[in-house]
Amino acid sequence: MKFIDALVSQNCKRHNTVCGDTWVCEHSLNGTLFVVADGIGSGVYANIAAITCASRIAELYKFGISIREISEMVASSMHRARKEDIPFSAFTTVSILPDGQFTAYAYESPSPILIRDNWASVLIPRFYTSGFEVIGEMTGILREGDALMVFSDGVSQAGLGHGLGFGIGSDGVATFANKQFHGGLQDPRALPIQIMDMCKSVSGDRFEDDTTLGLLLCRTADELAMLTGPPSKRALDSVIVKDFMELPGKKVVCGSTTADIVSRELKREATIVSRMKASPEYHIEGIDLVAEGAVTLNQAYNLLGEPVAEFYQGSPAETLCLMLMDADVIRFLVGNAQNAAHEDLFFRQIGVKARKAALTLISEKLVELGKLVVETLY
Repeated sequence: MKFIDALVSQNCKRHNTVCGDTWVCEHSLNGTLFVVADGIGSGVYANIAAITCASRIAELYKFGISIREISEMVASSMHRARKEDIPFSAFTTVSILPDGQFTAYAYESPSPILIRDNWASVLIPRFYTSGFEVIGEMTGILREGDALMVFSDGVSQAGLGHGLGFGIGSDGVATFANKQFHGGLQDPRALPIQIMDMCKSVSGDRFEDDTTLGLLLCRTADELAMLTGPPSKRALDSVIVKDFMELPGKKVVCGSTTADIVSRELKREATIVSRMKASPEYHIEGIDLVAEGAVTLNQAYNLLGEPVAEFYQGSPAETLCLMLMDADVIRFLVGNAQNAAHEDLFFRQIGVKARKAALTLISEKLVELGKLVVETLY
């Protein structure tokens, strides 16, 4: 499975504290949506316009509306903003399918740039009229190692009024990127900061406009599957284990009862690795980590986002946390059976949340970290 890393660099106009640009990145099994919205003007009003635009695109996308229809709908509403006192925002929106096929639409925005084999080239849009507005459409396929650069006109118009006519333009951005590659740059991840520095330099050592650049890097996804909790019916034991083992990537089992089910269905012995750590750890052949359930999940949630350098005990919770942070795609296979022990007053007194509550919190934090999280109940 391909995964899209979104690396975004952003700076406010001059000394503004609120940026008039915003960006959104949403991962799902259907692909990745990336939006850069540029509100008219600068400051708070522009920020509100940009956030309204980007949020609307993201919400419509969740309802399964095509990215073309969404772009046309939003562009139509922007036509109203030309005459009425409602927020106006330019935007570029990119939809990338799991196989790497992408479609981009630019409305009052610069054309994105494709990077392939350390060479940057500007995508040539096909312009068409939707209602009273003109939209640029671009399509292509991202291979592993390719990247798209999507940016606001704060990048393309850098240098405007400082001897560069209408600014450096998308062509100038591509030329600058190619100079970096020619100079020995191997990893395009360095480009967002380098381009930002260049934009500032050609604009009199300051940002004359809100400036946003996103690098969308296509690579193979690091995947992880976690099985936790017995299913609602014993007849589903074989189903959940079969589904679990067929998933790609690293595998984690959380829960002693769950471990017994996996051991029985796979006919592989579950042995105790250690009882001396914060919670027990087990071993089952073919499984990367086997640990206790609710307590380990609670501990892992508390550790997510903490500095990895401070991990020192090698506990199952630390190991799980590291595996979650290393993964791009995390699939939770969750047994729906009730565990009365998790509702015990003792667990609540010591702050241990039930399995499902802990998983919900973990999922929310992982999504904030840019992960794709999928949960299936059994």
